[in-house]
Amino acid sequence: MTTNILTATKANSLYWLGRYEERVYITLHLLRKCYDRMIDGEMDDYSHLWTRLDTAGNYQTVEAFSFGMMYDDSNPSSVLSAQTKAMDNAILLRENIRSETLSYLEMSIALLKACKEQQETNVTALQSVTDWSLAFWGSAEQRLRNHRALYLMMLGRNVENLDMLIRFEYPYERIALAYDSLKRYTHQMASLIDEHMESQLNSLIVKERFNLSDIAYKNQLLAFLSQLVRV
Repeated sequence: MTTNILTATKANSLYWLGRYEERVYITLHLLRKCYDRMIDGEMDDYSHLWTRLDTAGNYQTVEAFSFGMMYDDSNPSSVLSAQTKAMDNAILLRENIRSETLSYLEMSIALLKACKEQQETNVTALQSVTDWSLAFWGSAEQRLRNHRALYLMMLGRNVENLDMLIRFEYPYERIALAYDSLKRYTHQMASLIDEHMESQLNSLIVKERFNLSDIAYKNQLLAFLSQLVRV
């Protein structure tokens, strides 16, 4: 039996499910770019991705980095850690998101743990988890009858997307596009949005002021974004 009632706890879980699952997808995307450049390139070709993915400096070799960013559950930035957090939130929402949608997260976790046990990092696993992440979102959009629940997940997804793009210093055009996408959901969920934070972001995400090489500006964007949604 499903329910359309969303408690504050469920609203929080929906939002963070959206954020963690988008973190999985974007981290995998960045790792694919890193792996492609590692194959034949020099360190300088991928060091900027490595240092931003591994902000704590946990990994000293290509092998340790490749394995750790996929499977190190002690690293909150790893794919396995983010997928586990997404799964933890999804389990609390089984009645809302349906078992079919949950199954894509379960398959991802099972594959990641199996690869970790076998001590292998392979591109096939990376692509499979990417595909299942996309399938999760497709299933959620098809099966979630409660539009408010879907909007909350999409709100989290779009906040995380913008957060990651800012952290990895994407160009203005990508940031502006991501912010426009986020605003489609802030308008749907206006009661959960801090108007002051939204106003600050509106004033900062403009071409005339855009400068992610300015650390103060970048940190302001991230701080306002983190306080945008009240769940």
